[in-house]
Amino acid sequence: MRPAGRTPSADPAISEPGELFELGRIVNRHGIQGEVRLLPHCADSDALAAGSNLWLRRPDGALQCYRIAALRPHKRFFLLQLEGVTTANDAEALIGSTVAVPRAQLPPLAPEAVYHIDLIGCAVRTTTGEELGTVAEMIVTGSNDVCVVRSATRECLIPLIADVIDRLDVPARMIVVRPVPGLLDG
Repeated sequence: MRPAGRTPSADPAISEPGELFELGRIVNRHGIQGEVRLLPHCADSDALAAGSNLWLRRPDGALQCYRIAALRPHKRFFLLQLEGVTTANDAEALIGSTVAVPRAQLPPLAPEAVYHIDLIGCAVRTTTGEELGTVAEMIVTGSNDVCVVRSATRECLIPLIADVIDRLDVPARMIVVRPVPGLLDG
């Protein structure tokens, strides 16, 4: 076990995480025995499991690997018990950290599904060729996800629904949208 505040071990399996994908943020501690509350970006995700590793990026930018000792859902959060984090003070020190995993640890996607992180930075244009900007962030609304598309002159919200998305080409980093009435107004 690695106590909180110590640097990750020199084990090459965990010292070189590669590209990390953010799953959520630690927003609080839970109780007095070191549990933390993780607010996930996607409540349905099964990318974390007891016994697996995760990476925390602290607000100061420091990156540290932890093994999950226990994980359980609690309201809109997950409660995490991380190895080496055994007190309320240990847990308190992790508040504000983002939780991430390497791509290899993400569950396989269903057909025609895409990870939000893969959409960030994609160029967006209409079927008529008008450049709208790039995807700056994603909003999860419950009914459908929405791309926040920004350019130097405007911001528009593009819902990820079949009526609007004409072509989504992640390898080419391109999204083509049908400009349905009201989509680009304002």
